[in-house]
Amino acid sequence: MYRRINEILENSLKDIKRILPLFFLASLVSTIIDFYVSAEIVYSVLGENLWVAIPLATVIGIVLPIPRYATYPIAYALYLKGAPLSIIFSLISGEVILGAPDRDVMEFKFFGAKSYFLRFILCTIFVIIGGFIMEAIF
Repeated sequence: MYRRINEILENSLKDIKRILPLFFLASLVSTIIDFYVSAEIVYSVLGENLWVAIPLATVIGIVLPIPRYATYPIAYALYLKGAPLSIIFSLISGEVILGAPDRDVMEFKFFGAKSYFLRFILCTIFVIIGGFIMEAIF
């Protein structure tokens, strides 16, 4: 019984050691955005031409090298600076297109590269469409 509790505590500490630095980095980036990036800059990059901004936010979300939980503070900081909800939706949804490396490896192994790239392309297209739907609704 005590060995199982000890194992759970050790695994929890390992997770905290991995998560905490990334979450700190995301919080740091969101604070920098909050203090040093003006609303005009955010709006000029992400708000003026939504035909460019929504696909751009999707691509940024895809290539952002941080996990989902670290994307939220950055997305919130952008939202506070005036980025539309459609951009926030596209950023966060784009981030989940590429999953964890272990999931991607399993997908390659069991379904092949063709399936993986088809899912990647279709998900990207649907996230962009979803961003435009969000813009139309909100």
